[in-house]
Amino acid sequence: MDNFTQKMRLIYSKLFNGEIDSLTKDFIDSSKFNKEKHQSYKKFFSNRKILIQRWLRENNTHCSKDFQKSFKNYKISLHQFRGQPLFTVDEFKKSDNLKEFEERLDLYLQYRQEVHINKDYKHIYSFCNEREEIFYYSIVKWEQNPENRIIITLEKEGKLYQGIYSLEEGNNIFLTISEDNTTHYMLFHDTKDNSCAYIIGVSMGYLTKDNKVPRSQKVVFSKKKLDRDDLLLHFILNETESISASENRFNPHSSEIIRDYFCKYTTKLKQYHTFFSRLVTKSYNQSLYHRLAFREFYAFYSLFERFSKRESYFIMNFQRAFFEAIKTVESIKNISFQVVMQLNDDNLFFAISDKDFKIKNRFLSLSSCGIDSTIVFVVDDDKNLSLKYQNLLTEIAKESLTVRVVKRDSVIHKVNSLDFFFIYTGDERDFVLADPIRDSKDVFKLFINEVTMDEYRIDYRKIVYESILVE
Repeated sequence: MDNFTQKMRLIYSKLFNGEIDSLTKDFIDSSKFNKEKHQSYKKFFSNRKILIQRWLRENNTHCSKDFQKSFKNYKISLHQFRGQPLFTVDEFKKSDNLKEFEERLDLYLQYRQEVHINKDYKHIYSFCNEREEIFYYSIVKWEQNPENRIIITLEKEGKLYQGIYSLEEGNNIFLTISEDNTTHYMLFHDTKDNSCAYIIGVSMGYLTKDNKVPRSQKVVFSKKKLDRDDLLLHFILNETESISASENRFNPHSSEIIRDYFCKYTTKLKQYHTFFSRLVTKSYNQSLYHRLAFREFYAFYSLFERFSKRESYFIMNFQRAFFEAIKTVESIKNISFQVVMQLNDDNLFFAISDKDFKIKNRFLSLSSCGIDSTIVFVVDDDKNLSLKYQNLLTEIAKESLTVRVVKRDSVIHKVNSLDFFFIYTGDERDFVLADPIRDSKDVFKLFINEVTMDEYRIDYRKIVYESILVE
């Protein structure tokens, strides 16, 4: 009797328990079937089944070249034992390894029977973003089906669902839960630490309201029932710990991946802020250290939310904003940069710190980048400037910048601001940063909407019209 025939009979009797249909499915060349789309699977399966029955019946069957070539496409080649393939094509080709072949098969079957199902873990928690609450599943029944799969019955909100439990080598737990129109695939690693009441894993599935958007999120597999109102559990499970691949809802025919990253980031920040608010209320309401930190985080979140929506936002630090504007125009090059600034003793150009000195020098050197800069100083009296002011104007006028002076009273009732600067390139880079006169807050506001930018450009022309040139 040929060695190949004996090996096939061992697999048929021991691994598939005499189930010829199951055996046939594992020895179908998937690539060959895919190419022959004109042939129905039913007919293909029937022909294959007849061939395998001949392999089992005839004593002189051997490992053919076609078998060797197609083996990698057989489902049988995917069986794993201790991190390695259960069978290789070489093990079917050899003529002197029948004993080792059977011993390995017996070890695999013994291992599969001895796989321990840790029924201590029976509570599952996940976060529902749509309802902003934690969902709870409880395993109420364990069963083993004819294919030796572990079928679990779960209860959630009074409804029963079915799933599949699998414990793979290395203590990796896989749960597949079918719920309504969605299937959740959950992965956990059991460290077998008896002191741990739960393990944290990852679930992959789809957003419940849209079965087209893949989503991954953290899930908890617990030995005991947990408090769903516990703040820590919310933090572990909520949206800050999940990823939604909503990019696939944008132009599926485009070759580029399109996504508003800032909008997505803002959603994350919003979730963190919600958590921090609860944290302060519950745990840190008497801690100024925490309160101030979370308040500053809120200020940043509020600014970033406006930014993500392309709305105007406030800037508290004029020095920083002016310096960033200088670096921006340096990067663009060969454009005009218009500045209107009140001239008083607190003016940036009179400051003596290293930072202010650096900003002043960078501004005076803009012409080296091809920047045509004009600065209009707003003064109380344009006829009787102090020597300090005159020296500053003369110094700036020597640096290839256009310097003008305007009397405050001549323009204050005609414009929106006496402190603003802007560029006009005709595209999305345009901006106006201004301290509005009628704004009670002593802050600068950054505008990028066309209507407001046009207003300030008109204001600038009004101011230039009333000003005089410094030579």
